[in-house]
Parts: sequence; structure tokens; C-alpha cells
Amino acid sequence: MRERQIYGFLGPTCPCGMREEWNRSFTERGLNAFFDFYRTRNRHDLELRLSEMFLHERAGYILDPSLQELAFDLMDRWDEETLRLKKVAIVKNEGGIFIGSQCSFYHH
Repeated sequence: MRERQIYGFLGPTCPCGMREEWNRSFTERGLNAFFDFYRTRNRHDLELRLSEMFLHERAGYILDPSLQELAFDLMDRWDEETLRLKKVAIVKNEGGIFIGSQCSFYHH
């Protein structure tokens, strides 16, 4: 069995039903994945969450709009749209390399 993939939402609060929607989608697709909320209010919290992402090999995060500009300079690489906008909507962890993106890491 493939190792469980962990995804999450970073923000001051979690949008209503987001966790349930993602986890239901993973289950329906037969994926060994889990989605959770990680309270993140500022740059200090964001740096902590990215460290946790690296240490615990979390696959990706969706960022609340309030964190998207703060995350830009914390990435190792960016997709074209992220470079243009100078803000990160999605953080993908590819073997310890953080990639800032505007595209979903998983289309549910």
C-alpha cells in the first residue's frame, strides 16, 4: 500500500466543510490521502507550517488569501502564473522542494 499523502489548508480559519469535502473526494477516488486544517495567522506561523511540511513530508497546502503574498519568497520555485502575480495559492512539496503554484495539486 502506498504511503498516505497529507494535504492541508493554511489560514486563520478553515472554510466550512473544506476538510470533509476533500477527505470524501479522496475516499471516493480510492486514494490513500488525508486533508486537514493547520491554523496559520502570520509569517511566523507560515514558516513553522512549512518546516512541518518538510519534516513530516506533507504533500501540499492550500493557502488562505491573507497568506499568499507572505509565502512568495519562502518558495524554492514558482510556476509562471505565480511569478507574475507574486503570490502563492498552492504549495507543493516535491521531495523537499517547495513549489509555489496557482494550480491545484489535486483536482477534486
